[in-house]
Amino acid sequence: MKKSRIWIIIGLMSTALLGIIMVQAYWINSTISQKEKIFSYQVQEALKTVTEKSEKHWIATMFQKQLADPGFDSLYAAVSVNDLTAEQILNDSIISQIVKSTKANEIITQDLQGIRGAINSEGISSSGPTMYLTPMEFNGNISGDPYSTGDELASNILIEIDKQFQLNAGKLNEVMQQMMLEMMSQGITPAEKIDSAYLNKLLLEELGARGIETEFHYGVLVDNKYLFSTQTSDQKTTLINSPYKASLFPGNIFTTSDILLVDFPNQQTYLLSSVKLLLFGSLLFTAIIILMFGYTMQIIFRQKKLSEIKSDFINNMTHEFKTPLATISLAVDAINNPTILGNSEKVKYYSHLIKEENKRMNGQVEKVLQMALLDKNEIAISTDEVDMHDIIQRAVENISLRVAESGGKITTELHAVNCEIVADEVHMMNVISNLLDNAVKYSDDKVEIKITTDSDDKGVHVSIQDAGIGMSAEHQKMIFEKFYRVPTGNLHNVQGFGLGLTYVKAIVEAHNGLISVKSNPGKGSRFNIFLPFNN
Repeated sequence: MKKSRIWIIIGLMSTALLGIIMVQAYWINSTISQKEKIFSYQVQEALKTVTEKSEKHWIATMFQKQLADPGFDSLYAAVSVNDLTAEQILNDSIISQIVKSTKANEIITQDLQGIRGAINSEGISSSGPTMYLTPMEFNGNISGDPYSTGDELASNILIEIDKQFQLNAGKLNEVMQQMMLEMMSQGITPAEKIDSAYLNKLLLEELGARGIETEFHYGVLVDNKYLFSTQTSDQKTTLINSPYKASLFPGNIFTTSDILLVDFPNQQTYLLSSVKLLLFGSLLFTAIIILMFGYTMQIIFRQKKLSEIKSDFINNMTHEFKTPLATISLAVDAINNPTILGNSEKVKYYSHLIKEENKRMNGQVEKVLQMALLDKNEIAISTDEVDMHDIIQRAVENISLRVAESGGKITTELHAVNCEIVADEVHMMNVISNLLDNAVKYSDDKVEIKITTDSDDKGVHVSIQDAGIGMSAEHQKMIFEKFYRVPTGNLHNVQGFGLGLTYVKAIVEAHNGLISVKSNPGKGSRFNIFLPFNN
């Protein structure tokens, strides 16, 4: 896949992911806003109920005290509008507005005395004090014939009056009773009127009944001064700025300065906790999508890298096989030459050349097969006691000729007291040989290799250090990856499939060992291997 196409896919997926995140954020924000509105409504309803109950509690308490007082005057009791006399009713200005017809008014005027006689002189009630009402307007719709006279008309008028009284008497009585209560409470201080313990109990009950179970502070403000508060002095600013407030005595006509204030210091936390499952689920699934998106991108780039590495591997393998095949072909042609057939020395030379190139090809094929077996965890590892010093010395002998040709040298410092481990001798030989081969291939001019060993109570430590081109930290992370080859700069004759170090790591780990590398560009590399005595 082309890199431009990959970036287009990444761009589209990123846009879609960003859109999902924005929709989730908008959804969560809308939910929290809705919760805030519900919370505010529930608090205001709770405050309304608290103030109503608190006011009723105060009225009941006051009347209990007044009734217990021997000097209580019953004239202060509520006066009902039903206690008016008939004379007061018929002389009231309301009568003139009952009937709108001129003809009806004339009849009513003529028969007014008859109406008076038809009504009991005692009136509706002659006992108790009399209360006079202010004029009221009637709709003028009196049932019956508007031209009727006598008892029938008087009855209709009284029925209409009674209807109007029924509509307005209740409210009027409430207002007058409230006025009387306020006059009776003159001289009583706010501290005497407000029961803080009862108020606290009401707040807990009403807020709890509405499912609001979070910490709150409250206070009572009288004439812009705190009567009492559950907050400290430095926190009262927060309380006075709270949006949750209500008049403590909402029925008051003359004074409304007693304000109940409530503040919720953990309101935002409480609201978030109310949607925590939604919030957690949304964040969790969004995080999973982001992680999977990142992981998918990583896989795409890794697959692209592997594709490039495999292409390089095929090219290198073709080159590695093409060279010995060409050499073998030339050697065969030379042997078939009549002039060469008679020369036994020449035939022997070309035969040896064919054998070496064939051995080289077999070695390359064996590496590929071994890696295939390692991938399937099917490689056979024998468990024999081997001497690591002996393996190192044999590997050094095999490569010493190549090192000598470059004018380099190999030094060994084998200090391990106990150098015998349980391992596969063939694979251990290949491990040391691969590391020495890399040290030679990635050296500039003179090859300088130093091999040291040491041991402790757990196993043997082997270090192979060269003075080659080295590598950056970025390449150090990748050198054990399959098919990966470090760029060689000016070195153009480095051969291989990029499988050597992958094989080395796989064999070391198969023996429960560890391998690491330390390198700096231009200063060479050092490979450290630890192999336990008994794996």
